[in-house]
Amino acid sequence: MISSETGIYQFFQDIIEARFSLPPEEGKSKLVPLGEAIRQNIEEGMSIHVLGLHYRSHAAIYELYRQFWNRRPNFTIVAGTLHGPIMTLFHAGMIKKAITAFVGEAYPTMGPNPVYNRILSEDRVSFENWSFLTFTLRLLAGAMGIGFLPTRSLVGSDMAIANEKDCGVIDDPFGEVPGLAAVRALNPDITLVHGHAADKFGNTIFMPPRGEDVYGIFGSRKGAIVTVEKIVSTDFIRQNSHLVRLPGSFVSTVSEMPMGAHPSGLNSQGLSGVDSYCEDIPFYIELRKAAKDPGALDVWIKEWILGCKDRKDYFARLGSKRVHLLKGRSHQNEWFYDLNDKILDISARSLIPSPLERAVLAGAEIIRNKIRQGPCRLILAGAGLASLAAWVAIYGLKEEGAEAELVSELGFFGFDPRPGEPFLFNLSNIPTCIELGSILTMLGIMMPNRRTACLGTLSAAQVDKFGNLNTTFTEKKTLITGSGGANDVMSAAREVVVIMPQSRKRFVEKLPFITSPGPAARTLVSPLGVFEKLGDDREFTLTSYFEDQLPKGRDMAIREILDQCGWDLRVIDDPTKFPVPDDRDLATLRVFDPDRYFLRD
Repeated sequence: MISSETGIYQFFQDIIEARFSLPPEEGKSKLVPLGEAIRQNIEEGMSIHVLGLHYRSHAAIYELYRQFWNRRPNFTIVAGTLHGPIMTLFHAGMIKKAITAFVGEAYPTMGPNPVYNRILSEDRVSFENWSFLTFTLRLLAGAMGIGFLPTRSLVGSDMAIANEKDCGVIDDPFGEVPGLAAVRALNPDITLVHGHAADKFGNTIFMPPRGEDVYGIFGSRKGAIVTVEKIVSTDFIRQNSHLVRLPGSFVSTVSEMPMGAHPSGLNSQGLSGVDSYCEDIPFYIELRKAAKDPGALDVWIKEWILGCKDRKDYFARLGSKRVHLLKGRSHQNEWFYDLNDKILDISARSLIPSPLERAVLAGAEIIRNKIRQGPCRLILAGAGLASLAAWVAIYGLKEEGAEAELVSELGFFGFDPRPGEPFLFNLSNIPTCIELGSILTMLGIMMPNRRTACLGTLSAAQVDKFGNLNTTFTEKKTLITGSGGANDVMSAAREVVVIMPQSRKRFVEKLPFITSPGPAARTLVSPLGVFEKLGDDREFTLTSYFEDQLPKGRDMAIREILDQCGWDLRVIDDPTKFPVPDDRDLATLRVFDPDRYFLRD
């Protein structure tokens, strides 16, 4: 019993000191080497979620390969995108099933990947194809502990038919929205994810944009194996709690892996003590070349995965010069210096636009006109020619003082695209964003929003006369890439402009697979002309042509357009010559893609 006043005072002081002071480190440490983390938590037959933010944990993918490369573990891979080094797991025969929204090459340009098509032809792996939004919603439903979530996406597409056991058309019980798709909850066994910083307990900071976000971790049965750029104190975590997206309670292990996202880039803007680094373009190109030949890919794997037992070996192989270059090129204005080296080459080209440039610039002008006419105020740009058109368009609109903002599916809102690198999710675009969000925010909320209204711009592998798009399978069942966000855009945007090359193999009477149903596609632009749905028409009609691309007169131009179209094309009585593009727009387009990744005819 404390009797004196002094004793009672000291007693309370001791209690306050012991119970209410915040220790700089708090919680039981989950810090383990990555190899041990994989051994402790990954078992054969598991469903492994490889979380995609603006990047992914490639260090964890490499370690998974090293531990299972001579076995057949029959994993199911759950990943929003299958591109880059994750292909090595498929090449080695470790995967029996993939649940994804994008299969193929993504950087620096998009296209089919020979590894996935080899294993598809051998019937070794089943691919379950979704869109970015529906893939994310399935993980969100799993995290919420509910059976499904409704969406406008997938309705009327062949994806809904192919995935009928996990997707069903339902009625809105309140009668607000006709014809919704219900997508079943998805709960992986475990998630592999790379973060920016974490304490030893696993409280993890993820800088935006956040892509599919962390819902898959919350729904994973064993939580997450986390790799991070840097291990920090719990005190650092508290000071940056607004950036913490993952509490340690959902983390199985955490491992420090500097540059663990490489060859992806990583944006650390606004987080003290953690370096940013940009995408390693030569690394991606080298891997893409190796993927064409199984033997060459085996050599690549031996060098970069099996030959690197730890991070020290990996950095030694990369070399300090390359590491410093990747970090240096991530600085906000580095694009300016890179571009200066290419100005002479760009300026030496003729001011006569190439066919692809003509299509992109016509698309840009059409986008501007539609924004000027209203009601759309957002432009959601897909990849490739579509993004280039939207990027050129936005600068003209801003000069006019128009109220318009660019949006991209991974979480970029209100950005001013930087020259020099045409990749849709270019790291240098991040510092220009008004807001950085996620797939759910952009595709699920911003795009269908009635107040702002969204104009979509897309490219595709194939289109039919109704505007239906195919980006999934060719007639010979070759994988193209899958939906990505295309189906979500076509399902919920107010209107869509499609920009793509024209040939009878691309403009087809009947699509082998409908990835994105076409009612919202009101305008189609090719290097030869412009096609529109007039009034209530469901089919496209040729309304204008490019005289500078087809200089033999109107009749010959129309005949060429008809010859390159796979359906019986409607033509208005007097097609117009589409205006010649502005030289400033042409220059703007060329500085966006100085290496002609997308503009190479």
